[in-house]
Amino acid sequence: MNKKLKLSEIYTTVVFSLFIVVLTDAYAGFRFKAWGFFEVEKVEFTALFIILGIYPAVAAMIINWYPYESVWWKKSGYFLGWSLFSTAYEWLCVKTGILWHIHWNLYYSFVLYLLIYYLFLILHVRIYRWMQKKE
Repeated sequence: MNKKLKLSEIYTTVVFSLFIVVLTDAYAGFRFKAWGFFEVEKVEFTALFIILGIYPAVAAMIINWYPYESVWWKKSGYFLGWSLFSTAYEWLCVKTGILWHIHWNLYYSFVLYLLIYYLFLILHVRIYRWMQKKE
């Protein structure tokens, strides 16, 4: 497990992931009625606890434990594992009424998680490090 990330890398990645989550959740929930928290067409204050609690913690774990120096198949397995875990957690949230889907399904979520975890988290750390070197 890689624990060589700076606090500033973790902080900026967590804030960046919150921005992406709020943007996609608001857009998908209100524009497309794809998914949302608790009640349809209603903004719940309790959803903030989920957004501000779970997403930052998962983002920090993903970037901190990512096998940066490993071979490609270990990196791919890492993303697959996190995507499977996230999809299973989402399924549990749907079953318990925390999350709802209308124009969405778990297959879409699985594919989206793969993209988000790579593009928005790992690439963000790499871009951050590149910018730090340029300063």
